[in-house]
Amino acid sequence: MIRRRFLALAASALLAGGCSASGVDVPEVAAAPPPLIPIEAFFYNRETNYDYKISPDGTRLGWIASAGGRLTVHWKRLGADEVGIVDTGSRRSLHSFEWAPDSRRVLYGQDRDGDENTHIFITDTEPPGAAPRDLTPFAGQRAFIQQTIRGGADHVLVGVNRPRTALADLYRVALATGERTHVAENPGDVLSWITDLDGAVRARIRRPAPEERVLERPAASGVGWERIIAMDLEEYAWPVGFTADRTGLWLRTNHRRDRYALVRLDLRSGRQTVAYEHPVVDVEGARVSARTGEPLLAVSVPGYPHVRFFDRNFEEDLAALRGRGPSGIRLLSLDDSEQLATVQVYRDRSDEFYLVNRQTHERTLLGRSAMAPYAEELAPIEPISLKSRDGLTLHGYLARPRGGGAPAPLVLLVHGGPWFRDYWGYSSTVQFLANRGYAVLQINYRASTGYGRAFVEAGVHQHSRAMHDDLIDGVRWAIAKGIADPRRVAIMGASYGGYATLVGLTFTPEVFACGVDLFGPSNLVSLLEARPAYWTWSFFQPYYRKYYGEVTQPDDRRRLESQSPLFRADRVQRPLLVIHGANDPNVRKQESDQMVEALRREGKDVEYFVLYDEGHGGFGNPTSAVQMFRVVERFLARHLGGRSGS
Repeated sequence: MIRRRFLALAASALLAGGCSASGVDVPEVAAAPPPLIPIEAFFYNRETNYDYKISPDGTRLGWIASAGGRLTVHWKRLGADEVGIVDTGSRRSLHSFEWAPDSRRVLYGQDRDGDENTHIFITDTEPPGAAPRDLTPFAGQRAFIQQTIRGGADHVLVGVNRPRTALADLYRVALATGERTHVAENPGDVLSWITDLDGAVRARIRRPAPEERVLERPAASGVGWERIIAMDLEEYAWPVGFTADRTGLWLRTNHRRDRYALVRLDLRSGRQTVAYEHPVVDVEGARVSARTGEPLLAVSVPGYPHVRFFDRNFEEDLAALRGRGPSGIRLLSLDDSEQLATVQVYRDRSDEFYLVNRQTHERTLLGRSAMAPYAEELAPIEPISLKSRDGLTLHGYLARPRGGGAPAPLVLLVHGGPWFRDYWGYSSTVQFLANRGYAVLQINYRASTGYGRAFVEAGVHQHSRAMHDDLIDGVRWAIAKGIADPRRVAIMGASYGGYATLVGLTFTPEVFACGVDLFGPSNLVSLLEARPAYWTWSFFQPYYRKYYGEVTQPDDRRRLESQSPLFRADRVQRPLLVIHGANDPNVRKQESDQMVEALRREGKDVEYFVLYDEGHGGFGNPTSAVQMFRVVERFLARHLGGRSGS
């Protein structure tokens, strides 16, 4: 699962459950709430623009924006005003793209109605109007761009998953003709290929056993592969770039560590040298110069984003963009000369996009996020931390609605995964809920990523147990702080967050006034038995066996059933809204069907809404998000007492 009451008890009774409070002051009562922002502004905004990227030769700029009722690629020549728009021939939105090496053509991935079988398409910006071509016309398989080649090459490297797996073969695909040449055949255990900017396969990560990974290089003899480092199930190595001489590989890895760090790996000796590590959290991202082979920056997110710059000139180029107050930096693209860069400066209420000329130090504003006009009406996002009942430090974020004072109705918004985390920054869901009058609490419960291996492993077999306790401790914290009205607390989330919602209403039904389950599983046994083949036989299988259990083992099966909300439908006390995508390949619609059927059989208050042209919440059709959140808005207003524009 992935890519979200309380009766009036005394605060002392709540704290007796083990949660200690810290760090957030109760806001003063505001004179009046802000204006109600239209739901379309959050989820179908015609002014949306993002993902600005400079072409490799530095002559063109591309970005994602709205056209014809969907998101697609826009582009123009630098210094010109005329804008071209890529017509994909599909009613589904694009959310990202890549410039082809020739700086003229555009590459993008797209699936059909949320089935996640992504194909890679190419389209030409000259002449305009040329129909996109499918470079990976393989039925029932998903593809991805492995490597764009520098220097104007007429081909790219594409990965295509082998049938029934997520293990990919590599192909060199000619941009002009679409002709495919096999570059690397997956023997059935290679999890990822590591290629350089020239398209050469320099290393690979292989899984020789279910709980073992090895990073290997081509043997010096030219035949076979040589092992460099061995890793266990919880360790991985994400490539960031190569040194200029290709003898060193920059990795973001937790090999023999609790947290991910930026490390230089000597491909000949296997020696690792730590370039940067954060004392509390993982290094979440890094960027290496293609010209010098040296790191430019590394990013961590302990609460607010933290950027460690390695290049002082680059730091000076970007420092003036950040201004006062918390902000984050994303380096979106560099041209081949690395003199032109596109940068996103992000905050909790708006984003800005800039073109930076590192030679002249000129900074050009390219665009502001579509919500910028509403920024003063949006809610600030505050990092928070608290202690769980068993002593773990839990981190998260809190948004408090403007106006109306405290305590306020609260939505506990649970992230998916569970191997994911919430981050600081703008969130359309969070800001939509805050604008409707709700405080929004996000807790990075145990099993969330970003806080080290031990924190993730604390979630083994803890579905509906300690993982859920962390969420309840967060609610107790918010009530004890005077932030949340204990009689008006909702739980809401997508994927694993949807499961957590069902757990909330079946395992702790007295806590929540209502719940919103988006694409969530109701029975862990049927979830695991229906896993897509490309999950079951690939990267994720050992994780599911470790963290969930093995459904074929009687003891595990009984435990999984005991952790499944489906079998506790009779315990639901409060209203529930269930939403699911009909084409969801990860959490099948059956999971919601069976839960709704069980609840209705018990005479419970449940609403069910199906998105017939969507999958697991990706919203290729932007009107789907508007439809979904309109239903959510009405439901929460009815049962939690917030505002509604519907």
